[in-house]
Amino acid sequence: MTAPGNNAILIVLALAFVIASGYASGRIHQWYKNGLERDQAYREGYDHASHSLFDMAMQNRATRERSAEAVSKASGKAVVKLMETGRTRTVGSGRRRIPSAGPNRPVDQRGRHSAA
Repeated sequence: MTAPGNNAILIVLALAFVIASGYASGRIHQWYKNGLERDQAYREGYDHASHSLFDMAMQNRATRERSAEAVSKASGKAVVKLMETGRTRTVGSGRRRIPSAGPNRPVDQRGRHSAA
């Protein structure tokens, strides 16, 4: 035997379940799409930053060459450019090289800051 108001309660509960599950699936979809957009924005931003850094390095080099020419013209002295002496430097060439553990080097003796 069923009570007379049970059908209305079941319909309300079923409707609440459908609304809650729809909301949850929408939030999951939004989270997934935002993750993809964030990854894409990160990749594009990284590419843009690396290109901008290279452009800045080239602009800095051009201004140094122009200023060296201006100094040599103003003072009358010969200024040797980096290009003429063959001492050109690429981006990142001044960094210290960190050796890896090779076949002739034991893993536990990597350097003075190794973990004990």
